Parts: sequence; C-alpha cells; structure tokens
Amino acid sequence: MSWFNTMIKTIIKCSLLLAVTITSQSAFAQKTHQNTQSLDGTWQIIFDKDNQSRNQKLYKNKNFLNHQDVREISVPSVWERIEKDYEGVAVYRRSFNVAKEWQDKITHISFDAVNYRAEVYLNDHVVGVHEGGFTPFSFRIDSMLKFDQENVLTVRVLGPILLDTDKVIDGMGAMETPQWRGGITGGIWQSVRLVVTDKAYIEDVFVEPDLANQKAKVTIATTNYDVYESSDVIDIEVREFASNKLVVTKQLNTKSAPGKNEIVTEINIPNAKAWSPDSPNLYDIKVSVNHKETLSDSVSERFGLREFTVKDKRFNLNGEEVYVKAVFLEGVYPIGVATPVDIELARKEIKLAKEAGFNMIRPWRRPPPPHWLDLADEMGVMIIGSPVLECMDLPVNTPDLPRRVVSEIEQTIKRDRNRASIVMWELYNEVRRPILKQMMQETSMMARDIDPSRLILDESGGWAFGAKVFLPNEKNFVSFNDVHTYPGPNMTNQWYDKFLGVAYTGEERKELGITGKPIGHNLKPGLTSFVSELGYGSYVDFDKVNQRFEAEGNPIVPTTRYHKQLGSQLTKVLQSDLADIYKTPQDFYQEQQEIHGKANARMIEATRANPNITGYCVHALTGGDWIMGAGLLDLWRDPKPQVYDRTQAANQPRILSIRTFPYSAYVGEPVKFTVQGINDLNAVEGTLEVTVSDESGEQIWQSSTAINFASRISNLLEHTVDTKSLSGKYIVDAKVVNNDGDIVAINAFDFNVFDTSKRGDIGNFAIVDQTGSLTSFLQKENLKFSKFSAQTSIDTPVFVATTLKKNNEQKAINQQLTEFAKNGGKVVYVQFPYIGPKWKDGVLSKGFSMNMPKQIKMKASTGLWAGMSHVVADHPVFSDLPVNQAMQGVYENVRPKISMVDLAEKPIVTLVANDNFPDMTLMNRHYKGTGDVWVGSDLSEVNFGKGQLILSTMQIVPNLGSDPVADKLMFNLLSYATQ
Repeated sequence: MSWFNTMIKTIIKCSLLLAVTITSQSAFAQKTHQNTQSLDGTWQIIFDKDNQSRNQKLYKNKNFLNHQDVREISVPSVWERIEKDYEGVAVYRRSFNVAKEWQDKITHISFDAVNYRAEVYLNDHVVGVHEGGFTPFSFRIDSMLKFDQENVLTVRVLGPILLDTDKVIDGMGAMETPQWRGGITGGIWQSVRLVVTDKAYIEDVFVEPDLANQKAKVTIATTNYDVYESSDVIDIEVREFASNKLVVTKQLNTKSAPGKNEIVTEINIPNAKAWSPDSPNLYDIKVSVNHKETLSDSVSERFGLREFTVKDKRFNLNGEEVYVKAVFLEGVYPIGVATPVDIELARKEIKLAKEAGFNMIRPWRRPPPPHWLDLADEMGVMIIGSPVLECMDLPVNTPDLPRRVVSEIEQTIKRDRNRASIVMWELYNEVRRPILKQMMQETSMMARDIDPSRLILDESGGWAFGAKVFLPNEKNFVSFNDVHTYPGPNMTNQWYDKFLGVAYTGEERKELGITGKPIGHNLKPGLTSFVSELGYGSYVDFDKVNQRFEAEGNPIVPTTRYHKQLGSQLTKVLQSDLADIYKTPQDFYQEQQEIHGKANARMIEATRANPNITGYCVHALTGGDWIMGAGLLDLWRDPKPQVYDRTQAANQPRILSIRTFPYSAYVGEPVKFTVQGINDLNAVEGTLEVTVSDESGEQIWQSSTAINFASRISNLLEHTVDTKSLSGKYIVDAKVVNNDGDIVAINAFDFNVFDTSKRGDIGNFAIVDQTGSLTSFLQKENLKFSKFSAQTSIDTPVFVATTLKKNNEQKAINQQLTEFAKNGGKVVYVQFPYIGPKWKDGVLSKGFSMNMPKQIKMKASTGLWAGMSHVVADHPVFSDLPVNQAMQGVYENVRPKISMVDLAEKPIVTLVANDNFPDMTLMNRHYKGTGDVWVGSDLSEVNFGKGQLILSTMQIVPNLGSDPVADKLMFNLLSYATQ
C-alpha cells in the first residue's frame, strides 16, 4: 500500500491549498428586491388528515383559530420533521403587520417553494394558487392588506402523495407529482417574504454573458401597474462581488406601457474576469427603476462571465478544454431532509467534492435550494441544472403529466438562469415513455428560448433516441453519447474494454484490440461522449453515524429511521452469521468500503483512458435513501475513508493506469502488463519507475525509463512476465518522477498466478451437462466420469450444469435427480437456470430456480450502486483460495450475480445485502428509504430426503479453462463431493 499512502500525502498537500482558496470567499447572498419583509419564522399549522379544510373553510382566520388541533411549525422546513411521513393536506397560518407607508404601494407575497399545490389566502380573501413543489412564485396582495391592524395569511397546501397508494385528493393520486428521491418535503419548505414597490415592479433580470467580447446582454422584465404609459428611468450598476468595486453603470430612458414591458440592453464589462472552478469571479448587477422620478423598485442579482460548450468533441470552459469530473448529489440531509439546517454542512460537502478532484456536481433531478447554489457560485463548482423530473417512469402517467413537465422545465430554468455555476441544463433522464419521447424536441426548443446562453442536454442516458446537445445560442442539435453504467465491483478486463469501446466502430475496436460491446444505449461512433453515471456502493459505519443521529437527529424523519434500521439489522446478522469472520461490524464496513473505492477508481481510470470520452460523473457524493450506499460521504458529510481517498486519487489530473493480461494466470502462462499515462495538464519530462514484487515485498523485476509524460493519453510501458517459477500474488508498482524529483503520478495493480495441477483426490462421479462446457473441461483435464442415468449408483455424486435453453429436457432429468437425491444420493448443482430477476413495469421481480428437486428462491446480488458482500468461509471448496473475506480480486469472474434466499442451512458463501426496492413495488421504491437487510447463499449444502444437494450460484462453469480460480473451485468441489 506504499503507493497509495504516497498518493494520499501528495493529494493532502494540494487539498490544503484548495481549502484556503475555498473558505476565503465571502458569505452567500441571495437575489433580492430592495424593500422586503421576511415572513420566515414560526407559523401555525393544521394537518388536515381527512381533507375537510375546504368544507370547514379553514382558510378563514376565525375557523382556523377555533380548530382543536393547531400546532406550531418553523417556516421554512418540511412538515415531515414534525409529523411522521405525512401525506395530504395541511393549512398554514401566519399573522403579520405592515408599515403604514406601504398603503399606496404595490405589494407582492413571494414564496421560494411550496410542495406541492399552494392555495393562498389573505385576510379571508383568495389570493391565488400555484402548482409545483420546487420553484418560486408570487402574487400581488396590496388590495387585501390592512394597514391599521393585524394581517392573516393562510395557505392550504396539498403535499405530494407517495406512500398511500389509495389516496386521491383534489384529483391527485400517488406518485403523480414531479418529485425527487430522498424525503417527502411537504409544505412551505423554502422562504417567504413580502416585496413592496411603487407602480413599476421588476419581474425579472436575465444576464446573458458574452465573455469573448467582455460584455453581457441584460433583459429586464417589468410590470407597470399604473393605468397610463409612463416615462421611466432604469439605472444599471455592476460591481465585483468579492471586492464590491464598481465596474460599470448605465442609465436607460424608457417608455413603459401599462402592463408588462421588456427592456433589452448590453453592458460592457472592462477587464472582464471569467468565472471558473479555479477562479469563481462573480459580479453583482443592481437594476433600479425610477417611475415618475421616484425610485419604484430595485433588484440585485448575481452573475458570472463564462461559456461552457462542446468544441472539437471536447467540453470547453471559457475557450479552453476542460475534462469534466462530476459527482452526483442526492441532496438528502440528516436533519432538514430537503435542505441543510446549517449552511456549513452544504459548504462542507462542496468543499469535500472539490478536494476530491471534482469540478462539477450533478444535483439529482431537482433544483437545489437557492442558498446552496449561492455557495456553488462562490466556491467555484460547475453544476448541471435539471428540473424535478424523475427517471424510471416517474412521475406516473396521467393526463396532467405533459403540462407538469413543461411547467417544471420552464420555471426551473427561469429561476436559475443567472447562476454562474450552472453551465448546462439536463432536461430528462432515462426516458422510456412515448409521451415524453415526443416532447423532448419541443421542450428543448422551449429551454433554448428561455435561456440561449447554456448547453442543453435533452436526455441523460440516451435511452430514447440517443442523447442530443444544443450548443449555446444554437437550435440545431449535436449528437452526443451520454452513458450510464453500473458494472458492480468487478472491473475485469472485459469491463475495462467496455469503457474503452465507447464511440468506436466495431472495426476500430478490433484494430485497437478492444473486445466486446461498449457500455451505453444508442451509441454512435465518433461522437463527443460523457459517462454521466458510474460507480458502486458500500455501507457507512453505522455505529458512528447512528451515534450522531441519536445525539442530534430527529427520530421521526426517514433518514434517522432507516439508518437505525439498517445498522441494527446488520449488526445482528454479522454477530449471528459472520462473527467468526468479522470481529466487529466496523471490520465488515471497512472491507466493503475498500471494495467500493477500488471499483470507483478502476471505472474512472477506464473512462479516462478512452480519448473519445470528455468526462464522467461518479454516483454519488453523499448517501441518499435507497441508494444510500453509493456515497463517498455519509449523510453527516464525513468521508468513508477508503472510498473517498481512492476516488480522490483516481481524479487527480495526472494518473497512471495499470492493466494485467490476464489478472489470474496459470503457472507458465505469460502475464503482460501495460502502464498508461493519463495527463490533463501539460507534458512532464521525467522517469517512469516500475517494479514487480511478491506479497512479501521481494522484487522479481524492475525498470527505470526516461519518459515524456505527454498530455492526454500515452502508452508508457508494456512488459511480459514469465510465470514458470511463480505462484501467488504479485504487485506492479509504477510511478512517474519529474526531473526535480517530485512524484507526479503513482499507482499499483496486482496479478495472481495459480498452480492448478495441485488438486485433491477425486473419486467417481457422474454429470448432467446441457452447457457442453463442463464436459469439455473434464475431458481436457483427463478426468473420468459417467453420464447420469437411472442406473447411476446412489454412492456416485452427480454434478449438474443446466441451461434454460433446454428447459423441456430438464424436466425429465429433474424427475430422475429428485428421486436420486431422495433415496440418499448427492447432487451438486454447479450451474442451474432460474427465472428472473427481471424488470416488469419498472419493478425488479424476484426469481426462482427451474427444474430442480427443491425450488429455490433467488435474488439479484451484483450490487450495481449498492454494496453487496459475498463472504467466503474457510471451507475445503476454497482450498488454496482467499477465505474469511468478501469475494474480490481473484474472484472477479466467478463472483455470483444471483443468490439463494430462505435456505435453512448455514451458507458456505454468505451474501449480505439490503433491499433497494422496499416491498418490490413501484410506488414505494423511491421514497420509503431502504428495505430490510437480507442474507443469501452462494454455496450451501442442503439436506433433501435421505440425500444432499450442494447448490452453487458462483459463475464457475462459464469460466472453466480460462480462469484458474474457476478451475480450482471445480476441482475442489469434485474432491469434496467425491471423498
């Protein structure tokens, strides 16, 4: 691990310098009108569980106060913080006074976000209604205000219905509203304020930066509430955000007709400073409108000068190529659920993302709260903006879906189109439904009209037609490869090649020696490519995390509950089933995190090694609800050390990627290894130092070569190791040292050599083989066997490898095998077919084995974005292989993709996982949090009648003759079963 420790020390030096840069920025600021009055604070609330608020007219002050169940609630906050998992209607009330000076003014009430449908009343009068839970809205209310007594504001809120699938309120049912993973977030969950102006009101200020020409286009939308046309004066003032230095002023004389008006102008910005993650330069623009020679309204907004686009098939920021290193943000918080209750928690997560080497964050399918985006602007991290439109067929299909989709896209972009940090809009994700497919083009054009200045991606994942991007100020699209992939922990050479194959033709892949089909949907060769989802998962240290929840958390919110649930269930499983392998739960968590970190790093290396790919997005920065295991950080924003450090190392601007061919070799089989340099910076002259050592540290080969560590991708070394006298594990260490003696890149990778001639005694056995692979292997190894029949001796073990393709044939054989086992025979299933797991209507169904003496229930166990541990006990089947650990490393090819559940017998290989899809239902899968911990088996001895079944879900048979680990397992099974 010396290479890894050296890398971490180098990274820490850089991170300390970065931390100084980040924290030196000033506090966050929000867009604001000049004259406002906050209505945040303590409100009253009635949870209208029976939906009687309309009939009872609870919007009227007297009726509200006479209600028997009035409670207090803090605004802003989600109501699930005081009422567990509440769904349905609640009525809010707040009283306030206003200054008498406002009596002849125009007053608006402005809500930053209310989830989901808000009906607003003031002093018993109707004000208006808004639908949409994540975007701002406002209403004019001056005619309803009282200036000599208390004003009463009431808001009837219909929150999202997510878990109660039978509930329908005001025509809205379960999962019909645009939502996000990670909490219900019902109610008035963002700020509320009054805005007072004279007759001229500034609706919006939109700044379109033109960095190349050091200017900006400013569009000012106003409303003239006067009944006559007026001559107004608009003053524009631009200042540097950090120093408050005045940059430029401009004055416009305009004629404002009654109603809505729009003024478009350009402002020159001398000595313009570009915004970027390294230099997050911001400007304040203040727009004031003077109506009849009196200041009527003034709005301050913030913007940055930058351009993010695609040029020459690469992402470009401000005219320079940038390799995008992005990370998901699920946006779930331990106490506030939807938002951090302490802004420092948000600052911490952005800081840690930057220190890990990420220059972009992809908030997951919802607009982040304004104060979070303020930090992103100031601290310097690019953001992918997206409306709150879920993937995987959510929200569910209703006639309201198209209208809601259009509304969410329009309101989201209008809210955040001045943000310097938001560099592109991502409209959809993994689209499958016809109605959304046909809307993609029209909504892309709508987005382009609302915001000409940004890159627009129509669909992340490219499931519908293949992704398209629209460059700034362009309505013609550019085809684009946007890739989602979750290989699990096993980044084999085959998976590495799948990353390398993106955007190449079949002929090009063959010429380059890249095997197999590439990852991704609807890929096209030669296109700009972005791997926008990759990653694995692992458990947090639940003991540590839950101690903090106990001390600081809210016991009724989902975050506290599912952490407590998983922590207690895992501890119980580890103590009852795996106490002989893991002394403490922390040992188990640390092993999972190590596997997670290695998988993340390997995926990043493979992505960066493909010159067609211009960026990636790791899933995820923090945990969420049912995807909680994917995080580099836990929910309190503390790193999982192995995951964070290894991902950070792979994100460095200069890295080395080492590959060995094969990873596990037979004695005498040559092992070729390659060292590839990946360099996002300028070329470096130096020395490549490479050693090959055994596990004790003894070197068997070394090399020192002067190199030019060129920009982008370069092949630095290829060497073949003679393994005739080798056995065991060997480590390839590589580092580049520049001419000043500094290590600029370092990495290590291992390979294994196995002597498969060493095997235990193998007695007589019979086989049932529908694959052909088992028979071929046994014959090649000169092992004697017979074919199973009715005449097979009850003392002869039978090894079975079957396939679904010969299902009818299996039925007849199965009857014979059933009788054989019942009468005392031993049947070893080294490969058996199963139904499932399959997707149907968006839900993962549970699978069952087919045509066996005992029907076995199956569950998927690859892992994808969630860590799943296949733990190997010390048993003769694993002789000469690693034991008392989770399957990793040498087990990469044989690690199971499915596991057996509900077996009474203790497993030899134990699968530990939790359900990601609680109750296996569409309605609950996003919002109920994680499911229960479950234990499965990948190898078990099961009593059946007078006989025995040995059941394995390991992928042994497909890898016989090509992977020595599969061979060893087969030999060990033969020896164990026949002795």
